[in-house]
Amino acid sequence: MLRFKGLIFDKDGTLFYFQESWGVWLDNVLEDLSCKSIGKKRKMAKVLGFNLSEKAFFKDSPFIAGTTKQFLSAVEPFSKNLKGAELEEFINSKLMTLTPKPVGDLRALLHYLKSKEIFIGVATNDNETPCRSQLEDAKIIEFFDFIAGSDSGYGFKPEAGQLEAFCQSLKLNVRDVAMVGDSTHDLIAAKKAGIHAIGVLTGVAEKKELDPYADIILESIEDIPNYLN
Repeated sequence: MLRFKGLIFDKDGTLFYFQESWGVWLDNVLEDLSCKSIGKKRKMAKVLGFNLSEKAFFKDSPFIAGTTKQFLSAVEPFSKNLKGAELEEFINSKLMTLTPKPVGDLRALLHYLKSKEIFIGVATNDNETPCRSQLEDAKIIEFFDFIAGSDSGYGFKPEAGQLEAFCQSLKLNVRDVAMVGDSTHDLIAAKKAGIHAIGVLTGVAEKKELDPYADIILESIEDIPNYLN
């Protein structure tokens, strides 16, 4: 049996399905920012690697693993009415309305992990406040010992700062920790931190893209109990 003392999860594409959670949300945001100008909406969608007709992300979309600041920088040139701090405030308010689709029974999985005395964390390139809001809405925030967003002061993936902070704050040896994520950014960060890298296929990336960076690839986080056993 594998014995991890800590598991740190990516959020979007890992705890929550990516396309199903973010597709409609982004389409609505682009509609608002474009002031119903289809030309501007198309330009923003192109920059973000987003298919407007299907309301889905292309595999190489910078939105998938990007930070909120990177998203703001991409859309600001096309936003006529909102710039700078006002644009950021608008996007943050929209992020608070997102209701992501969970991968399986998250409460059951996290309860199982806690029963094994495993510390649990989240490392996301989303901002921390909307991350906490989404975990609260999913009624799972109480299971987490550590939550870091791209604005929490630890940097963001594919750098290792968030993962290193998780280990340091909970006094965990990197050899006893695994990162679970759906993107190469997640798994590269794990390798840089010296921790076990578990890839999952509930995001946009395919197995062949994750293989070079993963110690193991699972279909989803629902397979973690079997993997640990």
